[in-house]
Amino acid sequence: MPLFDKLGFFGHPFAKTNADEEPDLFRYFIPPPYFDAVVGDPDIPSASVVLAPRGAGKTALRCMVEVEASKFDVLAITYDRFEFSATDKVSEIGLQYHLRNIITRILIAYLTYLSENQAATKALSKEEKKRLGAFVSTYLGELTNENLQELLSELRSIPEKLKKFWSENVGFMDSVVNFVLKNYDLEGIDLPTVKQEEKKLSETYKHQLELLLNFVRSVGFKSIYILIDRVDETEQTGNDAEATYQLIKPIIRDLDLLGLPGYGFKFFLWDKIEPYYKKDARPDRVSQYTLNWTREGLKQVLSKRTKAFSSGTISGLNELLSKPARVDIDNVIAVLSNSSPRNLIRFCELTLARQAERDPESKNIELRSFDFATTSFAEIVVGEIYGDVIAKDLQKVGRELFTTNYIANDVFKISSQGARNKITSWMNTGIVQMVGTVTVDGSKKPVNFYCVIEPAAVRLIHRPIDIETFIMDRWLPCDHCDTDNLLDIELYPGDNDAVCRRCGRKLV
Repeated sequence: MPLFDKLGFFGHPFAKTNADEEPDLFRYFIPPPYFDAVVGDPDIPSASVVLAPRGAGKTALRCMVEVEASKFDVLAITYDRFEFSATDKVSEIGLQYHLRNIITRILIAYLTYLSENQAATKALSKEEKKRLGAFVSTYLGELTNENLQELLSELRSIPEKLKKFWSENVGFMDSVVNFVLKNYDLEGIDLPTVKQEEKKLSETYKHQLELLLNFVRSVGFKSIYILIDRVDETEQTGNDAEATYQLIKPIIRDLDLLGLPGYGFKFFLWDKIEPYYKKDARPDRVSQYTLNWTREGLKQVLSKRTKAFSSGTISGLNELLSKPARVDIDNVIAVLSNSSPRNLIRFCELTLARQAERDPESKNIELRSFDFATTSFAEIVVGEIYGDVIAKDLQKVGRELFTTNYIANDVFKISSQGARNKITSWMNTGIVQMVGTVTVDGSKKPVNFYCVIEPAAVRLIHRPIDIETFIMDRWLPCDHCDTDNLLDIELYPGDNDAVCRRCGRKLV
């Protein structure tokens, strides 16, 4: 019997970190305060942008918007796959590329629903059949059932029973267009006309989308939501925020497109693009939201997930400890996860895995297993996000608060300029932040004071210290802004006051 069974779970609550792979996400999803605003009014849909760090739950939010859309007779079209050749430049990807992909997905979704709606099929006029035939020939002309199945996997709002229509009627390598034209008694159009239609796309997209909306409404939908996600996960965007924005820029800056009646464009984007996006942003026309998690919010995520996998009997890992600890480990998990539900899940999975290694028959979690998981988690997170070089550098520094002189004279034995360059490189990654100035002996004026602000990195720096002592000595929640500061106030020189790394107010 697996450990999670012995602990009281009927499935592994931390097996998945990808929301698309969690069919029961709705059971433990924690909606942000603006969730209803993002879903919007299905009768008068509007565009919105959600910005969030990686692992903060953008895809989970998108998945739940899909679920909500289906409740209100909205056709949700997920657009989260961007394929182009290695020679294509992201900056050269234009609106036509995106519109072709979006229209293709809407068309496939419509035809799928049309397959079970004989009344709507019979109601198609001769002129409508001609238009539909033009759409099919233009956008599905080179599509085989193999390609179609890949696209259907993205259209998660379509019931699986309807998707079977294609596999039951079209061979794996067969042409989709031939089947559709025959099945719906549509007129095909010749190749020159197809090319002409494609050429006109960028000039007539609004009209084409309006025509598609009318088709979609004929099978029972009020409106269409276009859910745009994972823009930063292509080979060419990767960790490049500017390239990520360049890819989506043609859509997000086209206010005529975003304001098209009957359509709601919903963007779920990496927050690192904000410096580039804000140059084009129009918050008066497109609502913008930020997805941030507080410690209490993450504890709710943990509690709701563990309850969902235990029929409500387990509300966190703290109650699974073999004996009480001096700290609430659910708090520790939330603090070290640093506003990331994904990291929270990974952290908990590491904890269960470590306990299984120690004692696969255990019905509880030992504190030493959790302690070990904190340092393993810290190694993984810091290495993935910031790299091994920075991880080793900061462990050599040995403390979370420091001045330039400390780095230059006491740690690396380099020039002050060399130390400043090193600190600047750390700050550029976001792992270190200047938290003000302090007065020190030997200096006539205040000097800059820096803090390691990634909780996992602070844990890595102090890995020899047990987790209870580590948290009790360094965890200082700010009463003003609720930021969880992990720092030893004894590292502040002289009579300088310890301040919150976010709001700058005194901590004690």
